[in-house]
Order: sequence, then C-alpha cells, then structure tokens
Amino acid sequence: MNITQRTATLGDAAVLLTWRNNPSTRMFSKNSEQILSDQHFEWFRARLERAQFEPFFLYEEGFKAIGMSRFDIVPETANKFEISILVDPDAQGKGLGKKILDTACATLFGLYPDHTIVASVHKQNLVSQKLFAGAGFELLPFVGNFLKFEKKSLD
Repeated sequence: MNITQRTATLGDAAVLLTWRNNPSTRMFSKNSEQILSDQHFEWFRARLERAQFEPFFLYEEGFKAIGMSRFDIVPETANKFEISILVDPDAQGKGLGKKILDTACATLFGLYPDHTIVASVHKQNLVSQKLFAGAGFELLPFVGNFLKFEKKSLD
C-alpha cells in the first residue's frame, strides 16, 4: 500500500466535507454538528490561504483520496502546531491512520524542526488514542472530554 502526500486544494473540499459529516467522524469531533456546505467551503477557502504557514495535506492511494492531515498554529505559543487527521471512513481499519500520522509528523518536523505537535483526542476514541500513543506522542494531563497528546521533534 503506497500512499502519496500533497497539499490540499480547493478541489478537495467536497470529499473532506463528506468525511467530516460522516456520523462516525462527528461522534468524536469537538463540534459534532453536521457542517453545512456553504459554511464548509467558506472555512476551507480561508484555511487554504494559510497552508503555506500551517500545512494542510491530502493523502491518496493511487488517485483515490484516503485521508487528510492539517496543522494549525496553537494560539499564544511560539512553536506548537495542533494536528488534525482524518481517514476516509470507508478506508478505516487498514493501517492508513498510522501511515498518514507518521508521514505528516515527519513532514512537519522537516519544515519546523524545533516545533512540537499536539493533538486533542476524544476520551472515548480508543483507536485514535492508541494511534497517537503508538506514534510516540506523550499523554498530558487533561480536563473534559478530550485527551491531550504531545510530540517533540527528536532533533
């Protein structure tokens, strides 16, 4: 299984909205409401404008989109990005999340070697907890419904 990584484009908006609005995705999202198309496209266009400084990637197997990763600068920090990853709900359970997470982290640390990656994972999302722990993320103290994980560059 060979996956490729590329920067997300406006043409990816529809597939990402479909994945995001899938009930299995919404169950563990910070905002579990269904996102309306107009709202998503407005957010997506604005988010792509920041992709040069806050990377946003799409992953493909062959020419089929299978997942995404996005790094958002953590406000009021000098060197932290929060990662969001999403695997096509129809492609979950095949080890793609690990490949996407490993590739995304390696890419970010290649661009920003002195930065830290943080992740918020719903406390009931055991698959994602295992994914981040297995990728070398450290579990931090938490409050509420989301666990916090952190990974520093090895350099």
